[in-house]
Amino acid sequence: MSFDLIVKGGTLPDGSVADIGVRGETIAAIEPSIVAEAGRIIEAAGDLVSPPFVDPHFHMDATLSYGIPRINRSGLLLEGIALWGELKKVMTYEEVRDRALAYCDGAVSMGLLAIRSHVDTCDDRLLGVDALLEVKKSVAPYIDLQLVAFPQDGLYRDPTARENTIRALDKGVDVVGGIPHFERTMADGTRSVTELCEIAAERGLMVDLHCDESDDPHSRHIEQLAYEAKRLGLQGRANGSHLTSMHSMDNYYVSKLLPLIAEAGVSAVPNPLINIMLQGRHDTFPKRRGLTRVKEM
Repeated sequence: MSFDLIVKGGTLPDGSVADIGVRGETIAAIEPSIVAEAGRIIEAAGDLVSPPFVDPHFHMDATLSYGIPRINRSGLLLEGIALWGELKKVMTYEEVRDRALAYCDGAVSMGLLAIRSHVDTCDDRLLGVDALLEVKKSVAPYIDLQLVAFPQDGLYRDPTARENTIRALDKGVDVVGGIPHFERTMADGTRSVTELCEIAAERGLMVDLHCDESDDPHSRHIEQLAYEAKRLGLQGRANGSHLTSMHSMDNYYVSKLLPLIAEAGVSAVPNPLINIMLQGRHDTFPKRRGLTRVKEM
């Protein structure tokens, strides 16, 4: 018996130490000790050997841009969005592409091989979209990069966001994105959820909305997302990102909401490292952490 590759002495996710034999693209054996010929042997020396890591929520068009055009002094989300609004007017295709490729090199070195990245569609040039589509093609041999058409400034709040989002999808972006809580009114936010889900259903795509990233307990667009996912048959293809308002919601309402989300097959991405820093900025004391209800889900 021979293998193309044997990884010796790797620590598996369950804590056990084993040798791993690979033939072609298939793991053919996992045993305490493999004694066989191999085209290549890697001595893991107790290092972790696991399936690749996945980042389900990223903004690769803005990666490695800290301090450009200047540092976010307040640390607030709204200042960050404003700074990004300045940067995207002057950034070049090459800058976006090269920063994204540099990030992907770092991701691979840490075992991150699947990434879902939102890309801003509120730039009439769709420069970020085009740059990340090139990056997606370049890294395809080693990273599964999925792109989300994301109208950062609001599907209706920005005058050309809807048209640009459709253009991005026509170019080959994979997922329909949105940000209902950033629209001017709750009604517009609700309407955007309905339209974005209908676009996803018509095109046979997934939908991933920045949803209720707020401490306002009345921001309840996740309820509409669950409704539309069930109505349009998007079960298993719809995701709500952030969902931080759920931290502040009345427990009785949440007891109704969670079964609706489960029934609709809507997934959630909580983004804890971001939201425990961003939320609670209007609080005095105690300051809420703002993380969505991970345990209850």
